Amino acid sequence: MTINLLDQWIRDFATLLWGYPMLIFLTLVGIYFTFRLKGLQFTRFFKAAQLTYKYRKGRGEGNITPLQSLFAALGGIIGNGNLAGVATAIAVGGPGSVFWLWVSSFIAMIIVYGETLLSMSHRKKSPDGTYSGGPMYYIEKLLEMRWLATLFALAMGFKALLATSTIQSNSISLAAYKSFNLNWLPQQVPHLLPISITIAFLTWLVVIGGLYSIARVLKMITPFMVIIYLFLGIVIILKYGNVFGDVIEIIISKAFTPAGASGGFAGATVLMSIRYGVARGFYSNEAGTGSSPIMFSTAKCDNPVKQSLIGMFGVFIDTIVATLTAFIILITGVWTSGETSTALTTAAFGAPFGSYGSYIVFLASFLFGYSTLIAWCFYGEQCFVYIWGPGMRKIFRWAFCLVIIFGFIEAELLWSCADLLNASIVIINVTAVFFLIRHVVSYSKQGKIK
Repeated sequence: MTINLLDQWIRDFATLLWGYPMLIFLTLVGIYFTFRLKGLQFTRFFKAAQLTYKYRKGRGEGNITPLQSLFAALGGIIGNGNLAGVATAIAVGGPGSVFWLWVSSFIAMIIVYGETLLSMSHRKKSPDGTYSGGPMYYIEKLLEMRWLATLFALAMGFKALLATSTIQSNSISLAAYKSFNLNWLPQQVPHLLPISITIAFLTWLVVIGGLYSIARVLKMITPFMVIIYLFLGIVIILKYGNVFGDVIEIIISKAFTPAGASGGFAGATVLMSIRYGVARGFYSNEAGTGSSPIMFSTAKCDNPVKQSLIGMFGVFIDTIVATLTAFIILITGVWTSGETSTALTTAAFGAPFGSYGSYIVFLASFLFGYSTLIAWCFYGEQCFVYIWGPGMRKIFRWAFCLVIIFGFIEAELLWSCADLLNASIVIINVTAVFFLIRHVVSYSKQGKIK
């Protein structure tokens, strides 16, 4: 009973934090950053896209190339939120939520630019040669609040170790169990245990080798999963191309007018469209969490502004993947079916591909979830290293992989704790960047590029 009450309290508090207060907070901060940086995400958009290719090998000090850091960061960003999260936004907020997802993404781009620039400008080289950066370093250096930096590192470190590990493992295991009908396993064995053990082993094979191993694998996985997903999505769009114009029209129109009930869709107000579109947008690209800047801080770089623009463009890439999911759901017409989350995405892929649709969604879920596990192991490791030193690296990697095994347990409390920890790190980090915006403006001028 005590556990249930604790779970409910944490769930309610997390829901409150991730409701309108958080969305208003992030939106207003993003608009303020846009004003202070003179709309940099718009004026430097094409330069950011150009740098992603031209500056892919990088110059200067660092561990991995800028392109490797981008793929590694995208591996942590592009996750099941691009599948289940977008579907939920449409199922609850209606087609108009896609428009507000786009709006939130442009706001998110400037937040990611700011936190990445601060991270790159105040990164440190650890005794083992690994470059370390992230919110904890600029909070300590510029705000002179070691205690707040430590609190941030603890929240993110334990979110990675206890929540991200088990949640991703559980999601992948459930998808595999349902897709391949693994009910032939002995009843004495928890039905998800063999799958979670396999996921733990596959993760261990990569993360035990450290940053270079993680970057090398994610450089292979991330482009593959994005290209395959985009290819299949474009095939579906072409197949239903005659209604594509109608889809664009309904997205725009329902962003400003209520969406009436239709089929299994209960209807949605404009406020619901805004709330779910913005929420899923920020959830998908992880803007404000300070996670991707930790990876970007390891890149070989002679100008922090260049890497920050590349990081900003990563949000746009993530938005493309999320948008494709939305288009597939809307263009196939399944959004009125009454389904939600991954079930809605599966139905969308099932429309053109039949029974193979579930296998496609499983493959996407596995690749998105597996890449998230690999990237977030490094994020958690860096946080623990900040607090306890480089000796924590191998200890954290082993602990992370062992905890993945417990993904076979349905632990609703962990989901609630993850939301609460995520809210904590966003509040700490975005508030810090807000008070340090003058440094972001100054660094942008110092590192100005043509």
